[in-house]
This record gives sequence, C-alpha cells and structure tokens, in this order.
Amino acid sequence: MRIALGQAYIIVYSVLAAWLGVNYRTFIVIMLLIILTTYLQNRFLSRNPMSSVKAKVEDVSSARKLVEEKNLRELQSKDEGLIADMQSQLKFTTFMMLSTVVGLLYFTLAWGRVNDIYWFFKGYIGHDFLSHMLAFLVYLEGFFIISQASIEIALRRAGKIVAISMPNEYIVTTKGIVYRGLLSNTALAFPLNPHVAIRVEEKRGFVDIVNEGKASLTILRLYSRDPRRLYEVLRKYGMPKEPS
Repeated sequence: MRIALGQAYIIVYSVLAAWLGVNYRTFIVIMLLIILTTYLQNRFLSRNPMSSVKAKVEDVSSARKLVEEKNLRELQSKDEGLIADMQSQLKFTTFMMLSTVVGLLYFTLAWGRVNDIYWFFKGYIGHDFLSHMLAFLVYLEGFFIISQASIEIALRRAGKIVAISMPNEYIVTTKGIVYRGLLSNTALAFPLNPHVAIRVEEKRGFVDIVNEGKASLTILRLYSRDPRRLYEVLRKYGMPKEPS
C-alpha cells in the first residue's frame, strides 16, 4: 500500500515539477510536498494495532475512572533495565537518522544532474514537457529507492522495529486508556485486540501492553506505583470477553 502510494506521488510530483521547470523554487516545492505527504501517510494510514475498536479521547475520559497516574519520570528513571530495553529502538532510530542524511545528500546533489537527464531524453523523444517529466521521474525514483533500501538495511541491522511508549501520565477508565503523547492526548479503547499481551513487572514497577508482529514490536509501557492492581484492572476491563 505504501509503496503503491509512493509511486503515485512520484508521478504526480514529476508532472508538477515538469510544469514548474528546473529551478530552486521547484526543488523547495518538491521537498515540502514529500515532507507533507510522508506526515499525512503516517498520520492517517498508521492504525493503532492494540485496540479492536476506534477510540476518542472524550469518550474514554468520560467513563468511570479506575486508575490514574501522574509524574512518572522518577519511576522511569529508577528502572535499571530500561536502557537495555531501549537498545533495539535506539539502534533502529540511529540507522534511520543516517539514512535520512544520505537521502538528503542525494536529493541535493542529484538535483544538479536533472538537466543532464532532461537533455538525454530530449535527444530521443524531442518533446520538451515529456522529457522534463521523465527526468524528474528518474530523479525522484532514485530518492525513493535510496529511502526504501535504507529502511531494509536498518531492519536487517536492528532486527524488529521496536517502539516503546512510556507516558508520564495516564488514566484508565472502564472504556480504555488515555495517555499523554508528544503533542496531545491519545486514547486506547477497550477491548484490546485478542493478540495483544499484557505483562506485569512488579519489581520494575510497570505493566506492558504488547503487540508483536513479524517485523515490529509495539509496547505501551505504563509505569505505576501499584503495578499489580493496574495489571488486574487491565485484565478485567481490557481483555476481550470469552464467549460463554
């Protein structure tokens, strides 16, 4: 799905760039469009794999409150095993940052060769607009291939994509969990998906809600001053009811 969308974006960008011409205005427009579409794609195509139903923060927050935790940074800082747990995530993030640098270098340096590619196609086709479009198509396909290859290399080096979220505050209600994200509150509705596991680490003071796929491991780590009680609440209200 993402690859198909990526190819569709490349075609649209190539047509737009051919219309704008080879100049720095086109360079800036294409870069901004790539950033925007990448954000929108991640925002609207990425689904929460932990919940079996859609969640709204207002709906979950309005239900009866069962557990509330705030100011959890102190608990998190005392967790001696946290650094080891974060190794895979840090490794993947590092590889992705390096791949971003490589992609930006290509995007900047290869821009100077777009005219050369244009004249190559111009000599065979003769059509000005079509030659420009094909030149931009080759340029953007190169960027796309580098991006995809970087992701594959990062996955092979780091193993699974591990994403551990550790909110500083959250509430658990009879309808789900609301926790503070980077920019806003996020809701996770009950019941959770049947394949999601709930694990408690009483000594380290947290409960993990775990979703493990073939290439990814997503963990919502809820630190708590009473992890056993939190675990029991999540088991009671969060897990799907077995048919009687």
